[in-house]
Amino acid sequence: MNILLLYVFLDVVAFSSILIAVLPFHAKMLGAGPFLVTIYISVFSFIQFFVSPLLGKLSDRFGRKPLLVSSSIADFMSHIVMAVANTLPLLFVSRLIAGLFSCNLSVGSALVSDMTNSNERTKYIGRYNSAYSLGFVIGPLVGGYLAGSDSLNPIYFNSSIFAASINIINIFILLFFLKPPSNISKDSNKGVSVKKETIMSLLKYKNLSYLFVLYFLVNFVFSGLNGIFALWSEAKFEWGPQQIGIMMSFVGLLLAFHQAVTINYFIKKLNEKRTIFISILFIFIGILSLTLSSNYLILSISIFFCTMGIGLLNPTINSLLSMSSDKNQTGSLLSINQSGLSIARFTSQPFSGFFFQSFSANTPLYIGLFILFLIKIIYYKKLVKD
Repeated sequence: MNILLLYVFLDVVAFSSILIAVLPFHAKMLGAGPFLVTIYISVFSFIQFFVSPLLGKLSDRFGRKPLLVSSSIADFMSHIVMAVANTLPLLFVSRLIAGLFSCNLSVGSALVSDMTNSNERTKYIGRYNSAYSLGFVIGPLVGGYLAGSDSLNPIYFNSSIFAASINIINIFILLFFLKPPSNISKDSNKGVSVKKETIMSLLKYKNLSYLFVLYFLVNFVFSGLNGIFALWSEAKFEWGPQQIGIMMSFVGLLLAFHQAVTINYFIKKLNEKRTIFISILFIFIGILSLTLSSNYLILSISIFFCTMGIGLLNPTINSLLSMSSDKNQTGSLLSINQSGLSIARFTSQPFSGFFFQSFSANTPLYIGLFILFLIKIIYYKKLVKD
């Protein structure tokens, strides 16, 4: 299990060192405008939305380890192509390779379930998520440092080779140290029929539909902000990859803190529904502060409120879905919710990029504030009064 945790940590370090701190500036240097930059950022999520179920089925048939190895090889190839990408089509090819074959997180999560019994599964899934989060703290910091502080000429070769080197280490770890269990028996046909029946039966849970809508809309706003944050920071503070990497590492630490500590306080003081309403209010305050940011103090305050809001919202909605559904349908409910999250990511980022490019740096933030304002009005009674 420790080998698997090390693998996912290193994998996320490699992935996030490129995506968050370097890719926006790399694409911009090659001539992409804000809209096209966000297309390049979101293309991975778009492709993964379609191929993840297929890769999951292949892992059921051929085993988790071969799929994880092929995923790491694809990531290695993607980062090598990115290291030499001096045109936008070549950069797109690198993102295409990663999107088509990466299955590290979904198949890795399945392997956690394979390797643990019901009594210890939750504990190890928590550790798996912690390793994932820690990778997002380290990756942007290292990737941004290697790419430098010049937003116009990022040293993308350095960060790409670093990521590719991590992929080589992971391939070595998977081949020689990961020993998945050999006594796994699955009935794939049964699994498919149960899934179809469960999805159809979700129609009777009309009282939960608002949670899916909330989850999608709030993450649409937040993911749109993430998609343009590097470009927004460059426009406002003249930041480059190095500064973005430091800030996103700070964001990762805050998210981990809010999900581990802050959420417990609010759940104890309030119930889940009121916590969701408060989290939307925090995100609203954070984005509003962002539109007014003229110095690092206000920026830090806005980042604090945004991360606290999203750190409270996503786990609380998933928890409420779990508590409000039958046990044999919880997995389907959460899977549908995650699908909504993927859609929110690959639609909101180009959406924000378009308005960033067509109007001003703050226009996507104003639109996000309007959406959050409507959410608070429409769902006030449902979340606060019920």
